[in-house]
Amino acid sequence: MEENGSGLWIDQNLTVISNSVYANKVGEQQALVGRDVEITMPEVRNRTVEATAMGTLTVPVISQFENMSATIHHIGADYGLATMLAQETLEIEVRWVEQAMKRDGTQKQVGCKAFLTGFPQVAAPSFSLKPGEAVDVEVPYTITGYKMIRDGEVLWDINRLSQKCIVGGVDYFAEMSSML
Repeated sequence: MEENGSGLWIDQNLTVISNSVYANKVGEQQALVGRDVEITMPEVRNRTVEATAMGTLTVPVISQFENMSATIHHIGADYGLATMLAQETLEIEVRWVEQAMKRDGTQKQVGCKAFLTGFPQVAAPSFSLKPGEAVDVEVPYTITGYKMIRDGEVLWDINRLSQKCIVGGVDYFAEMSSML
């Protein structure tokens, strides 16, 4: 954030211009599996406990998460879709470019990346065939790792199997790990 005289300013994120999706089995070479596709990124939701404080208070449990899932829409049944359906752990890299506006009104392009580790929830998805329309295939994933980078800066890096939870540069598992 920059000081602009009347308070703090953040760049205004306007739109996603384009994206690409790469996938591979762990240890294998990346393959481009989609371009300009719809993707629903995982929500990382803490498990909660209820405490009593002038009634009920729902408190997040740091280090415990609900299931994380992501969905990728793929256009057509092809080799890219087959790669996305491998019945083992996959590394998925999503790259996209956003258009943003700076405080002086100039616009810039911002590169973003998300690295997902997980496995497909289906072996073969259902899809509809309708003459004159593209085949839209939805592939849901269970996600075990999720790292988000924007403009070269790591925003979060969460990995359930490695017990890693870094958000905004703060390692929330460090203290707990030192006690185990």
